[in-house]
Amino acid sequence: MNTLTAFEAAYRLGSFSRAAEELALSQGSVSRLVRQLEESIGERLFSRGRYDVTPTTAGREYAYTVRHSLSDIAQATDRLRLNSQDFEILTIYSDLGLGSAILTPCMGEFQRQHPQVRLRIVVSPEPIEETLEAFDFGLQQGRWAEQRFVIESIGDDLLFPVCSPDLFNSLNNPGDPQELASKPLLSLEQRNRAWPDWHEFLAEFDVTLPHSSAITVLNTYPMYLDLAELGEGVALGWARTVQDRLDAGRLVRVPNLSIPLPDYINVYHNRQAPTKPSSRAFVELLKSRIKLEVLEPSTNGL
Repeated sequence: MNTLTAFEAAYRLGSFSRAAEELALSQGSVSRLVRQLEESIGERLFSRGRYDVTPTTAGREYAYTVRHSLSDIAQATDRLRLNSQDFEILTIYSDLGLGSAILTPCMGEFQRQHPQVRLRIVVSPEPIEETLEAFDFGLQQGRWAEQRFVIESIGDDLLFPVCSPDLFNSLNNPGDPQELASKPLLSLEQRNRAWPDWHEFLAEFDVTLPHSSAITVLNTYPMYLDLAELGEGVALGWARTVQDRLDAGRLVRVPNLSIPLPDYINVYHNRQAPTKPSSRAFVELLKSRIKLEVLEPSTNGL
């Protein structure tokens, strides 16, 4: 079971180090557990990269069965646990960035207002429409799979370049998109996600990205920002999920370059299930808090 849990976390997060953080293990322990599993079944499940891991064909096929099985066990356990308790459980699904930036600040107030409700927060980089988790409502950027969900906008967002302080200090004219295009760039790529990329972003400022540009592609947002902190390139950051790193001085915002993203923060409700009163109460709390957080307006005339 330990090897299967390590494999599932590494598959879902695309990284042994991220899996180790989630499972409270060392990276070496996760690597050893996955290797034990590979040796026991006689198949290589991952291709190891410098910063992440990519599942092999066998790994993807095996992950489908393993993830469904672990999900069935977890949900059956939750149902049994709930049957033995006399309070309501509210399950909220979110990615790490929105969970930290938007959910966490509201949790204490919600619990004080609704002491009879217990919160279960599921944080994962997996898109809502692909997860096997059961949840009462989800929080995600953009609008996806509208045929399956009732999607409710609760706030806007803003996209702008960010980089390490050292890289920022190396810029001759930080507000010049042409100079930015000549620097090493980081790009976010996720399955079934058409995120704004550097080609689209720079086109808003009438700049064409050269074919010779050095672009490193990553598939998890936290690791993407981690690499930017290390000075390995300039990333595009979403205001609501990068603010904590800016406040801490680990990243610096490149000035005068931003694109507004209206109605970009959304709550996802299952069309097939009635909305709990506690879900509605938490969403209204989120909306009231977001209204107080005025994002800096775009300075590029868009």
